[in-house]
Amino acid sequence: MTTDHLERTPGTASVDEPELVLIVQVSDTGAVNPGDLAALADALRETATGLLPGARTHTLLSPGPAPLVVDLPARGLVLDGSRVELSHTEFEIFSYLVDRPHTAVPRSTLRTLGAGYIDPERGNRSVDVHVSRIRSKLGRFGDIVTTVRGAGYRFDPDARVHVVTPLHRRSA
Repeated sequence: MTTDHLERTPGTASVDEPELVLIVQVSDTGAVNPGDLAALADALRETATGLLPGARTHTLLSPGPAPLVVDLPARGLVLDGSRVELSHTEFEIFSYLVDRPHTAVPRSTLRTLGAGYIDPERGNRSVDVHVSRIRSKLGRFGDIVTTVRGAGYRFDPDARVHVVTPLHRRSA
């Protein structure tokens, strides 16, 4: 059983309103009942608000792990509980799109993220190749990266995809 606690949906928080993301996975041994998990979630929320007064918190108790977790600070991707390895350039392109949901990003912008080598004899399809590999590695979630004809690519969030973003603390 998994507890996704203090979850952030991209684009929901303002700059002045910090959010904390914590994903706790509890093995399903039968020893943990839903009441215990709810108590754990409440304790984590109390601790979070003690550390970051005014932080927005959300609690979600689910019977299984999040199907897809994109952990931007850790540069990680977990699909159905298994880590997915993206190359440096693939992660740069994917994270750039994830940071800008519902926004068409031109290939020329994505090319500057590490896919910039242009072979004059072969043309410039490197971004398309990297996006194709990203989609393939995302499996059934490959359609969250959409081709916008004549404009580039776009990240279309899905409720089953949990994005973990960096927490920026304000200094006093």
